[in-house]
Amino acid sequence: MDLILSMSPTFEGAAVSSILQSIFATLVILSLCIVVLFIRRWSKIHFPILTENSEPKRISIVLPTWNEEKVIASKLEDIISQDYPMEFVELIVIDSASKDSTIEIVENWYNGRKSANPRFKLIKEKSREGKSVSINLAFSSADPSSEILMMSDVDCRLERDVLSRISSWFSDPSIGAVTGRQILLNPDHSAKSSQEVNYRDFFSRIRVAESRLHSTPIFHGECAAYRREALFGHKLVENSNADDSQMAVSSVRSGFRSIYDPETLFYEMAPPDGRSSRIQKIRRAQGLVRHFWRNREMVFNSDFGSFRKIMALEFTLHILTPIFVLLGFLFGFVHLFSIIGEFGFDHGSMVSHSPTIEYLMIYADLLVLFLLFSGTFRIPVPGGELSLTFFNYMMVLLQAIALILFGKSLHQWQQVPSVREALAEHDSRVRISEK
Repeated sequence: MDLILSMSPTFEGAAVSSILQSIFATLVILSLCIVVLFIRRWSKIHFPILTENSEPKRISIVLPTWNEEKVIASKLEDIISQDYPMEFVELIVIDSASKDSTIEIVENWYNGRKSANPRFKLIKEKSREGKSVSINLAFSSADPSSEILMMSDVDCRLERDVLSRISSWFSDPSIGAVTGRQILLNPDHSAKSSQEVNYRDFFSRIRVAESRLHSTPIFHGECAAYRREALFGHKLVENSNADDSQMAVSSVRSGFRSIYDPETLFYEMAPPDGRSSRIQKIRRAQGLVRHFWRNREMVFNSDFGSFRKIMALEFTLHILTPIFVLLGFLFGFVHLFSIIGEFGFDHGSMVSHSPTIEYLMIYADLLVLFLLFSGTFRIPVPGGELSLTFFNYMMVLLQAIALILFGKSLHQWQQVPSVREALAEHDSRVRISEK
């Protein structure tokens, strides 16, 4: 008591901020430990078995477009190059009022085809309303005989066996939705691309583990397929995004499983610079934050069985943990500057006059800053790049949460021009190599 009374106001502030920082730091560490523990435990469960050589099923593939003249022709060829009988495929291009030559390229491709398969449909929207609006319209316009409704982004390329694997997965009556694994075409292009690899690898392990337990609530719209029956009675929230993940959870609500297949591969360009990467991630993060908030009641609904654990984990990771990180850093800086204000840079005085927790938290602060520094400048320190990747994702989620709170919606998808340009160059090299 005498010690507390003798404290200066600055030192009292340091003590309070130290306690608060330690609380939020503990919550962050506890959250991550729970994630790692669950992932390791779930990873021991057997993965669903793919039924090989099953009868091909009718698939309607939707390609949403908006000003895609640089990459649409190659995407159309990518679809018809699949190792799958095209008479079972319907291809739907839905264009959101493109201002470039996208529609002209699509119509020329259609008119120049030598085969009547796949069946083809072009839907022209009068205005650009957002991807979720486009998907709702396209799926409702799909051939009623199609058992599988699939969407794929124009700026990705599919492995040749993707449709075959997807069709085979739906031979299992418990499977309602399937998504695939992204492979980056330019992982060594930049430091940001390297961080993207770390980010994807970490979350891919989570997706696989969730699929082993029951289902993953996060899908990749670049390659996502759904059983028509699993979406019956469900409609995308059109002023939101994360449409792919919305439908994955709709599948679970309908009594099916939604799985991530690491052997169903698609290829994509990582944004080559920081700004481009951030454009993509913030929009995606905003959709996921809304997604988990909208479905939060599933955590407490026993009807969803083991999927409740998955939703609780993702809710914590995407909504609670970023807030813990923010508060932990804020109180950490307050603590650090309070200590400096009290003792300056006199290490001896700080150690001799401070409780043990005070200087331990200072060392913890310095360790975190060192890990982030090493990750930023690619210094080979264990945990450096992973720490930076985690921190950056938390900052993206916080920015997404802030945009939601201030009423700014990013549900209209935004192109990253540098990605289209890089992919167009890649497609050109592939065409030359195949001649």
